[in-house]
Amino acid sequence: MLKRALLIILGTGLLLTGLASLPGLGREYARPQHAMASDKQEEIPVLKPAGKKNELPDGRYFTWEFAQAPKMGTVILRLEIFDRNGEKITNLKVEGRSDMPSMRGHHDSGEVAFKLNNQGVYLLPVNIVMPGDWEVILTFREGDNLLYRGRILFKV
Repeated sequence: MLKRALLIILGTGLLLTGLASLPGLGREYARPQHAMASDKQEEIPVLKPAGKKNELPDGRYFTWEFAQAPKMGTVILRLEIFDRNGEKITNLKVEGRSDMPSMRGHHDSGEVAFKLNNQGVYLLPVNIVMPGDWEVILTFREGDNLLYRGRILFKV
């Protein structure tokens, strides 16, 4: 019986020693890489309010608005892009990433592509899971080239 108990204790010690050497165990909690990369939000400009023109390079611009006032659940972010003559354009790729700045990384949606509807409006569902301050970071691309990044701040 004593021999068996010693073997169990010895085996447990070896197992714990082996587990402690695995990457990530025994260390402090590390924030996800995507959260660390987006900590420098001051570098991403805050967009003008809903319905106002936000300028893109070469005289193009866009407007944004929520389909309804943001509240708990899913709200739709609407975006329209125009050339310098005010004609709607639909050839840009736009992605959005929603998160709570105060809890960065905990409610991060990741980069989600806007969908283009038949009227040439870019649409993005934003999932609001709790009250507080929220942001959506917009990324505009033309082909593989980054055109512009900006962020919308709002409170639920």
